[in-house]
Amino acid sequence: MASTSRALESESTRLEHAQRAGAADLGRRTARALLSGATPREVLARLMAGDPLGLRARVAAALANEALFLDSDRALLRASAHVARFAPRYRGQPEPEAWLAARVLAAVRELADEEHEGVGREGVGQAAGVGQEAALPAPLCELAAKLKLDPLALARACAALNACERVERRAFRALVIEARELDVAARDIGSTPSETGRAARRAIDAALGALERGGAA
Repeated sequence: MASTSRALESESTRLEHAQRAGAADLGRRTARALLSGATPREVLARLMAGDPLGLRARVAAALANEALFLDSDRALLRASAHVARFAPRYRGQPEPEAWLAARVLAAVRELADEEHEGVGREGVGQAAGVGQEAALPAPLCELAAKLKLDPLALARACAALNACERVERRAFRALVIEARELDVAARDIGSTPSETGRAARRAIDAALGALERGGAA
């Protein structure tokens, strides 16, 4: 009975690995088919039809990993446009997973840079299409209302956070947003508790400075 059970478990594991490998191969072929043989406009239309490459999840992962404070819908649109724009240059290498991850990361960093530059010029993310309070993302306006803050001031604070070093953003996210214990946050970030605390403090100071310049509602 024991040997039969072990054999069944081994066969189940083998089938599971085969299914995963088959799914990965199908995913690679699907990605290559979607990205090849079309203009950027055509690729963008494909990407917007049901999110076949799972860009929304990839964008969410990139925002979390980079600890960037961006509107997810805006980041998704930017990533889709970025992937479509570079699709004609893709020749199958690196593997689609790595290529898409690189394109999404470049897109969200580009958006963060543009919003910060826009805040510096106009007080709001003009480069990202934010020219007035009505154009700000709805989730940001809702959060501002809950915090009793001017939405434009909160937009400035997010831009200031995004301009911080990655370790500062990650420390802020871990300690302030996720309320992790200092030792746990430091271990996850790969830093010491004291440096993690100082990094979070620098990010807090940057955000508070932006809020003070914008004023509270």
